[in-house]
This record gives sequence, structure tokens and C-alpha cells, in this order.
Amino acid sequence: MPVRAKNIVLFLADQLRADALGCYGNALCRTPNLDALAREGVCFDRAYTVSPVCSPSRASLLTGLYPHNHGVMINTHIAPAFSRGLSPERPTFSRILHDAGWAMDYVGKWHVHQDLKPAAFGFDRHLVPKASYAVKPGSEIAIEFGPGRSQRVAAFNAESELSEVGVYARAAAEFIRERAAEGRPFFLRVDTNQPHFSMTIPEEWGALYDPADIPPWPNFEETFAGKPAGHRRKHLEWHLEDKPWSWWARVVARYYGSVSWIDHNVGLVRAAIRQAGIEDDTAFIFSADHGDAMGSHRHFEKAGTMYEEIFRIPLVMKMPAGGPQGMRVDSFVRLMDLMPTLVELAGAPVPENLDARSLAPLLSGRTPTDWPDSVYAEHHGEVWGYNSQRMVRTRRWKYVYNPHDVDELYDMADDPFEMRNLIGDPSRAAVLTEMKARLLGWNDATKDMFKWPWPRWNFPDPVEPRDVTRGRLPLTCESNAM
Repeated sequence: MPVRAKNIVLFLADQLRADALGCYGNALCRTPNLDALAREGVCFDRAYTVSPVCSPSRASLLTGLYPHNHGVMINTHIAPAFSRGLSPERPTFSRILHDAGWAMDYVGKWHVHQDLKPAAFGFDRHLVPKASYAVKPGSEIAIEFGPGRSQRVAAFNAESELSEVGVYARAAAEFIRERAAEGRPFFLRVDTNQPHFSMTIPEEWGALYDPADIPPWPNFEETFAGKPAGHRRKHLEWHLEDKPWSWWARVVARYYGSVSWIDHNVGLVRAAIRQAGIEDDTAFIFSADHGDAMGSHRHFEKAGTMYEEIFRIPLVMKMPAGGPQGMRVDSFVRLMDLMPTLVELAGAPVPENLDARSLAPLLSGRTPTDWPDSVYAEHHGEVWGYNSQRMVRTRRWKYVYNPHDVDELYDMADDPFEMRNLIGDPSRAAVLTEMKARLLGWNDATKDMFKWPWPRWNFPDPVEPRDVTRGRLPLTCESNAM
């Protein structure tokens, strides 16, 4: 680890796609504070979540384990969930830091256990400040599901700035001032409920973007041809078939407003760190639990598809004084890799038998020779009941295993917006064989659940990530890979 931290602040957004931020290439959505964070620290260009829904992703962040290993495989509030939540017996970075003498504070969304609160996992304080706002009449955008049944997509606050992100940021600033005065090492986590809909933000931010200025996503004109049937079903069950881009642009404008409002409050939290005189000793990390379609592929939400908009997340880190500045990391990393990274930053011993890997070598500008050249993710259903999906993504290719539907294969170099499913293309048969070998290899390396022999008989021999070499798997190591 290039530097240690005396204090760590983790700011986690909910359902934020990476390409909504300026530091990830968005030329319209204004995120000056996060862009500055990237210039002053490290921006990970290929950061992914391992699950597209909140509870599994957040439990993976705490434990450094895949959902199939920590047991929180769908959201804990879904009935009947696989479990009430994460077992407090599992090692978490929060418990490790607490036991190492760190003060542990938490502001905002939890969603890891239905009954147990953060105190059961090593946090000293957990505060969910009450938001107070009034929805401006006529500001709502809603999807109608029938008489008396609608889903509010976005609304904004006409009278005050007391929406949840603002009150969370102010509470976080107060915690920072208190802990800085104590002089004891502290960890602070700030989890917003935004930009997850329904987005309730101050009017000035809700009206920040003109829908007429927002162009359609490059994959908005999705036809669903050759795609799994569930993709079209999701589109139809949200009643989106008659929604043109002019409607979507209004929703995306609110989404961007929420992102800019989050960015503003990131600035407030960072200002509190500077004012407390502890910036040189403090690591600041920003990320999200997963992304959001937000009109891409004519979808809302996240579950049921394994597109980039859902799984690619922002991850920006600023280390204490002496840490790297202006660095872009191109290696694949995962949100759960923060678990051992935080433990190392705190100078505590990292548990064995994690699925995650510390980002320490990447932060020092060194990529280990055995660092995986792909990323693996999973989904276990919820909206339509339980089901399994798996994804393996290399620089050029993405393979999605849908046991209950048609699989997916995308050439991310020629088709970065995943419009053409090449799963039945005979010219890509060799690529598909390799990607299946990779997926089954990740399955075996992480002790995933595809163990029955008969589905495995339809796969090639597995190749685990540690065994990938140019000689064995030449296709995705081509010189023109992304």
C-alpha cells in the first residue's frame, strides 16, 4: 500500500451509472467536485459491481465475497428473500476496523439486513436524518400501472433543500468535525438513496437540465431482436412501449439533476474535511452499489439484464498526502475489492479466503501479473421470482449465461452499446467456446453453484482466471482488444 490513512470517508450513491459523471466522459451532466476528486486522486475506468441490486452488492462491499458466498443473493426486503440479511458472524471491514480501534460512523441507507442494524457489524453510530420537503405540484413524472397504481419516477422539492442527500451531507460534516476534534482514527460511510428513483431533489437542481439538450442514448432504439424474452417483458411490464425519447429526456434530466445534487454534497463533505484540518490524513472514496438503465435499451431500473449501464460503476479515490494524483486505472476491479483495500489502508490484517483483492498494487501504479483480465458478476432474480444469470466480461467480449432463456454474446469493441447479440453467429463459435470456458472457470474458482454435471457437459473444460494465458485463450487477448 503506497500510503496509510488515519481517516477514511466512503461516499456511496445508489443506482448511479458511471457514464453520468464528467470524469467518465459525460459532457452534459455537471459533476465538478467528483471531476476534481478524479484529478486529485485515482479514477478506475473498469470498475464493476458483482450484483445489480442493492443488498447483495452492499453485502459484498462489506465482506469481500460474492453473493453466492455471503448468502445475501437478493434484496432483503423481497418476500420471500433467501435470508433476512448478512450474518454478523461473517468478517466485515467495519468489524475489523472497529476491533483495530477505529471510530466507526454511518449516515444513511443500510439495506444489508432487515432486523440487524450497522451496530451489529462494528459501527458505533448510525444516523438516518429525517428529510423534510414538499413536492412541487405538477412536477411528478409517473408510469401508470392502472387505476390507483403508479410508480413515481421523479419529483423535486419546491420549498427547501432538506431532501435526503442534503441532510445526510450535513450530518456527515458534523460527524467529521466531532471525530477530528477527538483525534482518533475514524471511518465514515455516507450512503444516499439517490439517484435511485423516486428522486426528490431541490427545485434548482431538478430544473438544472433542459430535456431538449439531452440526446438519446446510443442504445435507446432497442428492438429486442435476438435478445432474451425477459428484456422485452421488462419493457412491456413497465408500460414503456409508448414512451418516446421526449418523455425519457425529462426523466434523464431529473436523473442528471440528482447526480449534480449528489456531486454538490460530495463537495460539502470534502469541505468539512478540509476545514477540520485533516485532509492530508484522510482517504476519500466515491462509488455506487450498481447502475441504472435510465432509458438505455428502453428500460428502467436494473434487475434482469446484465448490460454495462447496470454493472459498470464509478470508483474514484483520493488518498492522503503523498498518494497518487491524476491516475487512471484500466484494470478490471470490483466494488467488493474495497473491503481488503480499506482494511489495508487502516493498517489492519486482511482476512484470508476472500473473493476480493486489495487495490493496493494498482494504487501504487503496479498491476500484478496474475491480476484477472476479466470480471465476473451474478444475479439471482427477485422481481419475477428466483432465477440465475452470470456474466463474464473481458476487454473485448461479454458473455451472459441465461439458463432459462437465450444466452448473450457481445463484441464490446464493435458494439460497445450491446445492440447485437452474436450468440447464434457461427463465425463467433470459437469465441463463445472460450467465453464459456472462462465463465465456468470463474464459477469453479469462486465456488459458485453450477456443480451439477449435466449443465457442465454442455460447457467446455473450465479455465480459471489464474490460468488464462495467451497460449491457451488467444481470442480475447487480441491486439485490437479494447
